[in-house]
Amino acid sequence: MWPRKRLDISWNDIGAGRWACATRWNRAEVLAKLRADWNRGTNTPTSPNSPTMLPTLSVRSGLHLLLGQLDWPEGSEVLMSAMTIPDMARIVRHHGYIPVPVDLDLDTAAPSLESLQQAVTPSTRGLIVAHLLGSRIPLQEILEFAHGHQLDVLEDCAQAYVGDDWKGTSGCLASMFSFGTIKTATAVGGGLVNIRDDDLAAAVSTAQSQWPVQQRLPYTLRLARTALLKVLSYRPPFALLRLGCWLTRIDYDHLLNNSTRGFPGNQLLQHISQAPSAPLMHMLDRRITGFDHNRLKRRTMLGERLRDALGQHVPLLGHRGHDHTFWVFPVLARDPQALVAHLRKAGFDATRGESMEIVAVPDGRHETAANIRKAFDRIVYLPVYPEMPESAIDEMAVAVREIETELA
Repeated sequence: MWPRKRLDISWNDIGAGRWACATRWNRAEVLAKLRADWNRGTNTPTSPNSPTMLPTLSVRSGLHLLLGQLDWPEGSEVLMSAMTIPDMARIVRHHGYIPVPVDLDLDTAAPSLESLQQAVTPSTRGLIVAHLLGSRIPLQEILEFAHGHQLDVLEDCAQAYVGDDWKGTSGCLASMFSFGTIKTATAVGGGLVNIRDDDLAAAVSTAQSQWPVQQRLPYTLRLARTALLKVLSYRPPFALLRLGCWLTRIDYDHLLNNSTRGFPGNQLLQHISQAPSAPLMHMLDRRITGFDHNRLKRRTMLGERLRDALGQHVPLLGHRGHDHTFWVFPVLARDPQALVAHLRKAGFDATRGESMEIVAVPDGRHETAANIRKAFDRIVYLPVYPEMPESAIDEMAVAVREIETELA
């Protein structure tokens, strides 16, 4: 069976991370090199108006820092792309703000101007727009809308990193990139935040300097867990895992979904309120300077191949997304359970996933995310990654067409 995911990290990268835990101690030196390498990869020259890059423990940490330094009135509403990871809305609420979901166009996975108009009120102060699934949203119209309503725009680029070719959208107050376990070019944690306001950048940096620094042991253990997950992403070990789970009556789907969660448990704010360690920043630097464009191109090619092979048999969420690189491949199935079962029988570990949610509508407000909320329960994620041969992609397309035609 083809496993659902192959982590985007080499054995050399994992080894370098373990070595850094023993040898990298000077945070200031590592930070200076990381910032220099990040700026060196930018297509435009550095200038006094260039954004300030701040490394963080995660994108969650970056959002926590940003919201803590913005001067929005308590109780302000924050528009959010309706589909996001659960912790993002939780962090917004922690700061005394009200998250309001914005509906998404199912073809592009982007908020439309109509959906923004339906969600905005005089109490709205901010917009968190997420580039989802590996595609990028052209933000010109959205930024014009935000400017007209005097909204600060924060850009969640966690699923859209493509190396030096793109460092975020210039009109956004801040752009947040993730290097978590299942992300493109993972550093087994960490985030990079581009902040385009000098005063805000200084305030955020000062706030993070007051946090404790991430301990080395937890990061070392995360690297070890990542090594185990990498082993299990090969087909023979994955087959043994499934057999072991079947014999012990463990739900392997739930087990795998939990194994890649960045911050499990109930103490989210305590976990994310840490500054990144020197080894983590070293790994961030290693992953951005050694970014594998060929791997990204192959993933994109396989995603396009599967999209074209499926045709009209099953809708692909976000299939018309701009500059799509297919970080994940979600389809909207007629019967999600039947599709998952059929694909697993055919040798493909499809999953319904547990890492995303639809932001709840605030009490007393009308529904502002009806389309994506209705579609959410139909999502099935198909395995697509560079190690898969074209023949496997074609076989999976045939299996999807079979069950979807049968259920039509």
